[in-house]
Amino acid sequence: MEHTSTDGRFKTAKPSVYLDQWVWIRLARANVGRPFKPSDVALLESLKTAAEAGVAFPLSATHYEETIRIADPAQRKEIARVMAPIAMGRTIRKQSDLVRHQLLTALHETIGRPTFRPAPLQMLGLGVHWSFTGIEGFMTVVDPDGRVVKSVDPNWTRQLNQYCEFALMAGPADAEIPILEKLGYVDPRYFESNVGNRLDWEESYVDQAVKIKSREELRVALFAREIMHEYGVTLQTILNEYRLSLGSIATGSKANSRAQMMSFSDRVPTMRIAVDMKRDLFRNPSRPWTWNMLRDIDALSVAVPLCDVVICDRDALHQLRRSGAPDRYGTTVTEKIEDLPDLLTDLARLSPAAEPDLSDWASIGPGDGFSIVEPEPPGRIPMGSSIQLLDRGGRPLPTPLGARRM
Repeated sequence: MEHTSTDGRFKTAKPSVYLDQWVWIRLARANVGRPFKPSDVALLESLKTAAEAGVAFPLSATHYEETIRIADPAQRKEIARVMAPIAMGRTIRKQSDLVRHQLLTALHETIGRPTFRPAPLQMLGLGVHWSFTGIEGFMTVVDPDGRVVKSVDPNWTRQLNQYCEFALMAGPADAEIPILEKLGYVDPRYFESNVGNRLDWEESYVDQAVKIKSREELRVALFAREIMHEYGVTLQTILNEYRLSLGSIATGSKANSRAQMMSFSDRVPTMRIAVDMKRDLFRNPSRPWTWNMLRDIDALSVAVPLCDVVICDRDALHQLRRSGAPDRYGTTVTEKIEDLPDLLTDLARLSPAAEPDLSDWASIGPGDGFSIVEPEPPGRIPMGSSIQLLDRGGRPLPTPLGARRM
């Protein structure tokens, strides 16, 4: 499906800017007086001003994955000191939730099931739990019976959770790792070396892909692989819910059914961007696949359909432009961070028109800005109370550190 107009079906309600990890690293250097360029200092201030004006700078799961891989705890903390107050703890929803919503929307548009267009999804939320599980988690004081202590100052609860988000972003100190390992902590690089990991999956197709000379035929093949490997469970779950099958999407002759399946797949932005970026890589078999490539694809396939502005590296920018994604989804994509101040000025003008939502800290408690300072314990609470991780409905969530006694 080629869109004749901009596809803004999945844009965030707030004006939003997605910054690739290298941008945050440059901002962190400017924040500690070691700017890569002198202009980075003014750039950092312009981002702080835009964030205060209501422009969202959401983080994705990829940001957490890339930050925690940094071995030096001091460097992670430097990055977190910039990320936390500018992003304000806002995160992009779990990828599989976003793709499920895109698949449901595509089904509605192509075959009329579900009958009604899916309601807009909450794209942005608060905290690391939102980006990995699709559920927001907040540290909350509960009494010995597990009931929320209502007397706790909500401003204190807000500050505590902001500090926790900063601490999670910065990751553990070296001395804390042995203790955390006893509680189940695993070095993030461990999962990258497992047999059959995602990188192995892509590398296993290199020899086969080079035999497919047609760009369009390779694209068809990659869509099939993407659906099977990345989104198969999600799609099959949806089909079961509505008593459908793949035959409900693709009918008629082989040529017609293939065209219908491709039209359906093209309506799923995250999958379409991932496939087009991977096709670019598979068509250059001399270039080895890396985890950084996969993380870029994960992040950008989510950010481009959702955000108004995306700053990425030059290689990814060229891939996205060749795919037509920036124009298709009405997203300004650039590698020039010096363009940001002017872009932010325009977005800040739109911010007052955006309604407050659950990605605003006012939904947790009163206060201004984002605090990265651990607050003092609250006073006058029942003996034996503890701090537990609860969702917005007050239901307990699993946490590797368990409850914290007060």
